[in-house]
Amino acid sequence: MGRQVDVSGQVSDGDAALLSRCDGSRPLDGFSAADRETIGRWRQQGLLLMAPLLTPGPEAAAPPVIVSPHPDDAPLALGGTVARHGGRFLDVFSVETWTKDPYYAEHPALTRRLLLAEEEVAARVLRARVEFLGFVDAADRDLRRDRFFADTAWSDGFTREEPELFEAITERLAPFLDGAGHVFTPLGVGGHVDHLACREAVIELAHRGALSGAQVAFYEDQPYSLFSSAEETATKLSARLAEAGLGELHPELRPVDDLAALTKSEALGAYRIQVRKGIIHRIRRHGVRMAEGSRSPAAERIWLMRRS
Repeated sequence: MGRQVDVSGQVSDGDAALLSRCDGSRPLDGFSAADRETIGRWRQQGLLLMAPLLTPGPEAAAPPVIVSPHPDDAPLALGGTVARHGGRFLDVFSVETWTKDPYYAEHPALTRRLLLAEEEVAARVLRARVEFLGFVDAADRDLRRDRFFADTAWSDGFTREEPELFEAITERLAPFLDGAGHVFTPLGVGGHVDHLACREAVIELAHRGALSGAQVAFYEDQPYSLFSSAEETATKLSARLAEAGLGELHPELRPVDDLAALTKSEALGAYRIQVRKGIIHRIRRHGVRMAEGSRSPAAERIWLMRRS
């Protein structure tokens, strides 16, 4: 992941050949017992991630399109849903260097490249496709560098501060969302302006009638939903949408079974630069709490936009 890793005593010359065979092309039970023990140790040390072995089945309908403000946002919020149904990530603000890690902060070019590599690995674990749209993250834009959270998460007023950028995002998303059956976009919990820009661009396209054939839903941004009220954001945003004639928001729990939960957890292990392990654990617990009273071990909540 960009730093020199001391593997002395961990990866011998013979093990190097084994490591090269861990390319996702064969199931774990295709390795010998000794090799599986070594692979398990590497996984615990964070050198490897694993994905579920899936048997071919009937061709599924087109996977949902998930508008992700940055690399990591879609898997953090909807990794369990994607593990079950597949998905296509549109990473909008994919040019970013923000990190609290001093090492990566001192190597912005490396950080920019590795953040995209992390996303590609996580998407592979989740069986998702990912496309990078190439807009610059708020923390790297002069106007937003020190203030990339809006005062009200349900407002669209911030878009007038960067009108050219907002219009460019809307126009860039339009062809990607054309003909989509299901479109997921951030709810905007927490008020990060990049998340709000993605949400408002989708709302604008819906207002123009460009998404008439799609079911539009808003997912609860993570980790912001751990600290801010998704219900409050959804209620205030729903009133705005209803006033504009776009309908109201209705919550829906998406069940996450044990395999999907494990797959999501494994995929989130790819994010080393911006996502702390503690946050991943809290998101996992949040999903378990969300499912309380249901038959599912975990859940992710979305808010469907439906006309009255």
